[in-house]
Amino acid sequence: MNRSWCEIDLNAIRHNLTFVRKQVGPSVGVMPMVKADAYGHGIEKIAPLFQKERCDFIGCAQAMEGIRLRRLGVKLPILLLSGFLEEELEEIASKRLSITVSSLNEAKKAQSWGKRTGFPISVHVKVDTGMGRLGCSTNEASSLLSFVEKASHLNLEGFYSHYACADDSVRFTRTQWKRFSQIKSPPGVIRHICNAAGMLSLPESHADLVRPGIVLFGSSPVPKFQPKLKPALSWYSRVVAIRSVPKGTTLSYGATYTTPRRMTIATLSVGYGDGFFRRISNRGYVLIQGKRCKILGRVTMDQLVVDTSQCPKVRKGEKAVLLGKSKKEAITAGLMAQWAETIPYEIWCHITERVVKEYV
Repeated sequence: MNRSWCEIDLNAIRHNLTFVRKQVGPSVGVMPMVKADAYGHGIEKIAPLFQKERCDFIGCAQAMEGIRLRRLGVKLPILLLSGFLEEELEEIASKRLSITVSSLNEAKKAQSWGKRTGFPISVHVKVDTGMGRLGCSTNEASSLLSFVEKASHLNLEGFYSHYACADDSVRFTRTQWKRFSQIKSPPGVIRHICNAAGMLSLPESHADLVRPGIVLFGSSPVPKFQPKLKPALSWYSRVVAIRSVPKGTTLSYGATYTTPRRMTIATLSVGYGDGFFRRISNRGYVLIQGKRCKILGRVTMDQLVVDTSQCPKVRKGEKAVLLGKSKKEAITAGLMAQWAETIPYEIWCHITERVVKEYV
């Protein structure tokens, strides 16, 4: 019996992919992002799903992720969005991964390596339109595109940028789109700029390809679209102890919570060692038997304590919902992120290997 586990609904991910395709239309390609172990959902099951659903590209961050995708049998084009290191180029070329190039110096190094070894490398040139991480300046973009296009061992496959705040500033997003759209690229080059937020908030910028991530797993960065999505991941734990304690009992490390009355409390077998944020100490709740059970005291590495006074029939071994639904109640990644003062991405990515993943 698992003490803490996730159930991941693959049909929910298919539903969300269908939503994305309806948003962009048949003429725009889709590049699902599967970096960071598919946002904590498990790349082994998620990446083959996107291949089976005939997506156009797969996107990840690092070479090691792209190599892993090839070992899983993914044959789709794979783009590495976090640049490259020269020592990675041999495996990048052998696994037919596409790299991001952000400067003329990077392009020259990739060309020199390709010419020396005889291996061509597919390239997406990135321009910085306001994100400030990777990418050449808008003034350098044309010359970089020209160099890559003419290089004997580089294949200019794409040209792209990335939105910085498409979830909260349409004005700045439009500025980025204007900067990007003013730069001409050679015919046949795939142009893309939209992450999930940009795809939803500025549809005129869909270009040739969109790069959805978080929406595919059921969380919308633009709130009005949330009802159209299905959260894919539910997270559960087990009750390992139940006690009735008197008024004035202190709970967990630091004695940060003192019971105001006699209470029935339950200890759950989950903590920050499983990825449940310590910051949620004395905040939020879990769901047991469809009822909200408040988190009491500090979250520890392996356990947390909740108030089950309103659940008199709770038994040892019973399931508690950390993320997901229980009767008419639900806890979403967005709600848990509010408690933890973070974002849904981090909630999912923090779930550790100790938490078993089951696919339904």
